Amino acid sequence: MREPRTAAVLLALSLLGMGCAGARSTPPAVPGPLVYKSEAVGAPKPEALLVALHFSGSTPAFWDAPVQSLGIPVRTLLPQGPRPRRDGFTWFQADHEEKTWEGKTEDVERMAERLAELIREVRAAHPELRRVVVTGFSYGGDLAWMLAIRHPELVDAAVPMGTRLLGDPGQEPPVSRKVLVLQGEQDAIIPVQHTRERVAELQGRGVPIDVRTYPDLGHDVSPALLEDWRAFLRQSLQGQID
Repeated sequence: MREPRTAAVLLALSLLGMGCAGARSTPPAVPGPLVYKSEAVGAPKPEALLVALHFSGSTPAFWDAPVQSLGIPVRTLLPQGPRPRRDGFTWFQADHEEKTWEGKTEDVERMAERLAELIREVRAAHPELRRVVVTGFSYGGDLAWMLAIRHPELVDAAVPMGTRLLGDPGQEPPVSRKVLVLQGEQDAIIPVQHTRERVAELQGRGVPIDVRTYPDLGHDVSPALLEDWRAFLRQSLQGQID
């Protein structure tokens, strides 16, 4: 999955202060621990944890400005993809895009397990944390969604952006309490009709998920998308969404 166009990301930065796919094979050897940074923003001991996952070719620093723009106390957990790509990092091996839907899902599930361990570590180190919200764009969005459906005991809400919505929620335990999917209607990588049909299917199965789309936006971010992103995160992180 390609990263969003640089020009559009820079436009979003200047306007809103945000920087923002074979057969089954033997899993590769698991590399060492993921690199990440975690810090308190706006208060010494925030009660909410925001896990933000960068797109392919980016870094955790992508989220610095958007976190500040939230304007609420929060502890961040900003992991870094384990493999170098261009000027940043990516989450999966180079053959990820060549795989089937099932193969991609397996890749995302394995990485989500590693991210879940990070969340547990941070929560153990900061017992004051009462809520966890995850977000991400592109590959980061795939991972945010997978954390929501595979680890609802850890995640209270999720905002995946530009995601394929790989995998299916299990019967037990239920999916995280609320998932909001954000996507451009002109996305050439993930057809918006696929996203709408997938969300409708999940809603019909009782999954607490919704989707919001944006005309004239491709596989990217925009001022309108980022404003909705902030509004939902502020509510979720402050415990205002049931």
